[in-house]
Amino acid sequence: MAWHWFQTAQPEGLAPRPGREEGIPGSAGPAPVSSAEIGVPLVVGLMMAGGWLALEWFNYSASQYALTTLFGNLTADGVTWGMLLALGLWLVDLSGLLYLSIPHEREKPGFWYVLVAWLLASGANALLKWWAVTLALMASPLTQPGTPRTALVNTMMPYIPTATAFLVWTGRVLLVSTMMGLLMPALRRLADRLQAWADARIAQTSEAAGETRGATTGPRLITAEEQEALRRQRIGSR
Repeated sequence: MAWHWFQTAQPEGLAPRPGREEGIPGSAGPAPVSSAEIGVPLVVGLMMAGGWLALEWFNYSASQYALTTLFGNLTADGVTWGMLLALGLWLVDLSGLLYLSIPHEREKPGFWYVLVAWLLASGANALLKWWAVTLALMASPLTQPGTPRTALVNTMMPYIPTATAFLVWTGRVLLVSTMMGLLMPALRRLADRLQAWADARIAQTSEAAGETRGATTGPRLITAEEQEALRRQRIGSR
């Protein structure tokens, strides 16, 4: 609705320029794009981004929990080792995943270095998630003796951490790749429309300012100082 209002609420004279939006033959601008081609991918991409952020949050918190159980309360300048290492691995994992999802970056020489660094950080995070889920299951009341379905939980326990780590890792990779494919073209089209609208506004403002200046530069009275200067100029020319 907001984008539809933006399209229909433009004042007269603010239509996009032919070379950018109307797709006139011979122009270098793109073909006209409907609101659905921008709005639907944008909404779906934002929903996927919300799910991806939740997975990233779980990824970091699970790694921090696993490392805290290993290092305890050891700190460096007031920050625990578990938090520092978990933050470092998470940032390398996240930045590498985003970098590898950009198509034109794959042709650069440093692509393979980023790929190896991402594989190491991503593998470390997956292993830490496996360990964190294992510790959480060991402390769960369902695994305590005497509780209902203890045998079933103990039977499934070796597979739950592996499945969790694999599903989170796979979901993150697929979501980032899909979001880059959906959001980047939609955001590019949206930026083109906003740029065309801004250019039209600037052109209209400049035209109105030129008309105002033309209206205010008509005949006017000459002051006494200007009359004296003109008289001296005429005398000097004689």
